[in-house]
Amino acid sequence: MTRLHNPKTLAACCLLAVLCGACRQQVAFHAYRSLPADGWARTDTVSFEAVLPDTVPAFLLSVELRHRTSYPYRSLPVQVTLDVRGRLPVCDTVCLPVADSLGNWYGSGWGDLRTVASPSLSLPAGLGDTCRVSLVSLLPDSLLPGVNDMGVLLWVDTGEASDSSSL
Repeated sequence: MTRLHNPKTLAACCLLAVLCGACRQQVAFHAYRSLPADGWARTDTVSFEAVLPDTVPAFLLSVELRHRTSYPYRSLPVQVTLDVRGRLPVCDTVCLPVADSLGNWYGSGWGDLRTVASPSLSLPAGLGDTCRVSLVSLLPDSLLPGVNDMGVLLWVDTGEASDSSSL
């Protein structure tokens, strides 16, 4: 019979816990902003104020979209602006894939609500303790129906992401 406080069993449990924890993203910031029920207006900017727990590491950023099945396009191009105190704002564009050419929705969800994420953008190290991330739709529609929420995910870059581009 194995006892839990056996040193070998305890060491194995600790090693397993460390290995499981090392495989997860170290999320620094994750938030969504709800948009009006009638859609995302072309003139509206969705902004996030990210307070970062550590100013030393480099981060990865991904833009997330929660949309309804009434969203009329296969993708959503978004301008991402990163504004850090004491630095010039930096802009880039991400394209969120929403559906394939046959109209099959990407991402996960339930009912008529789906969630998709952009490929990750690489952010430089030493951002400071706070940065502002602003999102603007690049589609020409004055009102973009079917967009429920926009989100931003920032996590520590461990060097394992293969689909990232630099911001």
